[in-house]
Amino acid sequence: MSVTLHWYDGGTIPAAAFPAHEAAVMQKALCGQPAAGVVRLARCALIGAHEDPARALRRSYVDGRFPVIRRRTGGGSLSLDPGSLCLVAAFPRPDHPGRRIAWWVRCVADSLIGALATLGVACRFDAPNDIVCDERKCASVFVALEPDVVLCEAVLPVTLDIEELLKTLRLPLEKLSAAGLQAARGRFAPLGELIPAIDPDALPAALATALSSLAKGPARRVEPPTTTALPPPALQTAESADLAAFLKTPGGVLYLDLWLDSDHAIRRARWSGAIQGAESALFARMSASLVGRPVAAAEAALAACLEATPDLLHIEREDLVYLGRLAAGRYWLGERLGLDHANHITVFSPHRGQDIEALLADIDTILLPYCAKPAWCKWRHRDGCPECGRCAVGDAYGLARERGLQVTTITNYEHLRAVLSALVAQGTRAFLGVCCTDFFLKRDYAFIEAGIAALFLDIGGETCYALRAEEDAYAGRFTAEAVMDATLFGQVLDLRDRVRDHKSAPRHLPDRRKHARSAIKH
Repeated sequence: MSVTLHWYDGGTIPAAAFPAHEAAVMQKALCGQPAAGVVRLARCALIGAHEDPARALRRSYVDGRFPVIRRRTGGGSLSLDPGSLCLVAAFPRPDHPGRRIAWWVRCVADSLIGALATLGVACRFDAPNDIVCDERKCASVFVALEPDVVLCEAVLPVTLDIEELLKTLRLPLEKLSAAGLQAARGRFAPLGELIPAIDPDALPAALATALSSLAKGPARRVEPPTTTALPPPALQTAESADLAAFLKTPGGVLYLDLWLDSDHAIRRARWSGAIQGAESALFARMSASLVGRPVAAAEAALAACLEATPDLLHIEREDLVYLGRLAAGRYWLGERLGLDHANHITVFSPHRGQDIEALLADIDTILLPYCAKPAWCKWRHRDGCPECGRCAVGDAYGLARERGLQVTTITNYEHLRAVLSALVAQGTRAFLGVCCTDFFLKRDYAFIEAGIAALFLDIGGETCYALRAEEDAYAGRFTAEAVMDATLFGQVLDLRDRVRDHKSAPRHLPDRRKHARSAIKH
């Protein structure tokens, strides 16, 4: 059946009016009428439906400077320059039975690619939800599947202030220097660069025509609805979780925060991240399955809750269940080291099935970052340490050498790759590493490629990511000092020793004859 897609160009609206714009388009679809609207937003940060603002944004820079608007769709957060084009389209879901979220994302992306092609811009789809031109990102697509309506959104920056983007988003990108900004610019292709003399009406009309195929009918332009710019809800600072775990997936970084009661059962659970999914109640259902259970049972509870594979974009059922295992692993460490310490230790198992005690027992190598050495130390940019007793790295070297463990100071990223290759060649099964979480999330592919299990101790202080000096750190030129917790490092090694001793201790088998005699007597 042919249905007309009603679309409008709403011009420039305040960022605070975007939720009303979404609601107006969705209301049409709820009445059985496909609809689409294109607007240009004022300066804002546009965060995904499931994002934690504290993890997605640099609150110290954003708060009080410009509004933060939460989309109804999932996916990652964006820093928008004034005039960025935002498409919102909605379709009655019963008209497209059985279609999964990946299908919708690709259809909307193909519509954008087709519309841009009519304007002379050649693009391609880059999974999970981006559109790129000459390998530079020019648009992102987001979809939410509600019970009765499919909400599709796309954002196309017309201009892009890279410095503002780096200050706004908590992304491990490049540093705020001339070279770093230039490197970051090379990753994006704003519309104003692709089509310098773009007709303001040309792209919205082309988008509407391309999207009309989803309505299986023509597109007709209508007058935009009146929308109200209500003040955006204040960003609440969430209560710190007792236990947190994270997992990087092809669909984005997924977080699970847990709050525990006095008996250390799970009192509350929260899922967050740059997630796109079809079932809006999925995360509430998963959280409810965890409440009242011990953390050690989180993996089993999630497996039982997720009997069917949920419809998520590039996130699998196994990812969600494994996050329960990671939380349980951190809790196991917390029982022995303290929960506060456990939240600073990341478990990495390339095959996901390794028991944490087995991982600890297998550690025979230590990898330390050069940035934890003092700036005055002549060994800062060299592998090795004289153990002069004047820094935490020297203490770590001493603790490792007492146990006969191999220790290496990683001096730059290429050195890390070479060291990991050498560890693979010598058959290393697990190592203890020290690095910041941002480094792990950005460079995780190096550890995945090596395939060696690891425990990572988080590092604090002035890391290259906190100071936006990743480029210097990559090359081994970072000058500020990070902070390494030598006490926690020693406690982890002590725990490793206890686990190894327990695993190597001979087991005392019961005297079966004694039990047999006792059974006969009674």
